[in-house]
Amino acid sequence: MCQLVVLMLEERRIHLREPLVSRDHKGMRLRLREQMEIYSYQYKTAQTTFQKDQIAISGKVGGMKDDICICLQLACYFTQLERQRDGALFKHARLM
Repeated sequence: MCQLVVLMLEERRIHLREPLVSRDHKGMRLRLREQMEIYSYQYKTAQTTFQKDQIAISGKVGGMKDDICICLQLACYFTQLERQRDGALFKHARLM
């Protein structure tokens, strides 16, 4: 999901809809920006020789949250799934 969001951002396929449905329009934009800036790979080294190094994607750094980033990823992922499904159905209907 993270790679899909990165790809969509590079291709400028993600936009905020106007009007943004929120009690605090400016605050929501600011929170989204802050969460996306901090959302990244987090590396934890193994504490003993028997453990493995851990890599995780998270925005929970310094008490911050990453809920909006997770929602954005899920929205992009399921949008892409629906698009692929619709494309497959269209292709199948065209072949008949």
